[in-house]
Order: sequence, then structure tokens, then C-alpha cells
Amino acid sequence: MRTFDGFMVAFTESLFELKTFVPNSPQYRQKEQQIGRYCYEAEEYLPTTELRLLKGSLGVRESAWRSYKAAFAKGSSSGGRA
Repeated sequence: MRTFDGFMVAFTESLFELKTFVPNSPQYRQKEQQIGRYCYEAEEYLPTTELRLLKGSLGVRESAWRSYKAAFAKGSSSGGRA
């Protein structure tokens, strides 16, 4: 998944799935954490221009991007428990 296309597929599927869950449910929080992990990985593997293109193509604002990353960090620090 270290390519633009790989991240595009992973994010698209995960963002779609996120919409099917009740907000703040355990499944919703788990999916947010997964998306947050993808955010960190995308920042690590993609050049800045591709990262901006990815966010724009997905329609993810910077505030939402940071929120997903925070959800991942929170989940990681609690041992993966939501």
C-alpha cells in the first residue's frame, strides 16, 4: 500500500465503511483508528505533492486528517482499546 493508488483504495474503502457505523460506537472508533494509521503511513511514504493530491481527491480536510491521526494515537496509547 506504499503507493498513491494503494493509499487511495485503502482510504476510499475505509471512509465508506466509516459512514456505515454509528458515530462513537466501538466499530466507528476502531475504523477511525485504522484511518489514522493510514494517515501516518501516507505521510511517511508519499511525497508532499501526492499527499496533498490524496487528501484533495478524498475530500478530507486537514482538520479531519489530524482528527484521524489523533484517534490512532489515542488508540495506540490505550493498548488498542477504544
